[in-house]
Amino acid sequence: MRKFKTYIQKFMIGRYGVDKLSTYLLYGGLAVVVLANLFNWSIIGLLGWAAIILGYYRTFSRNRTKRYQENQKFLASTRQFTRSWNQKRNKFLQRKVYKYYSCPNCHKKLRVPRNKGKISIKCPHCKDQFIKKT
Repeated sequence: MRKFKTYIQKFMIGRYGVDKLSTYLLYGGLAVVVLANLFNWSIIGLLGWAAIILGYYRTFSRNRTKRYQENQKFLASTRQFTRSWNQKRNKFLQRKVYKYYSCPNCHKKLRVPRNKGKISIKCPHCKDQFIKKT
């Protein structure tokens, strides 16, 4: 087992390895292949296999700068979606601890602790004060 591990380590020297884009291609391609087999869609199944092959090609590629640039473009294109998803997820996870309001003057989002009754909220951006129930 140790020989196999060292063989794989030596094989991967100088290769790009796994990144977000290749992971997305592998898992996305696997999901497409499974769905294509369930619904008997042969052409879409081929697209799934092409995504899997492309993911492995990227993983074992020796052209590291090109793969890095491709990954950066992918991350830049998905950054806005990821950021908004994480904000909504955090807001959902903190819904029992914090209440979210927007300032009536500057419309910035404000987070205040729940279960404090009626409180006066001062916006840190525009210094406007308003009263809300938490």
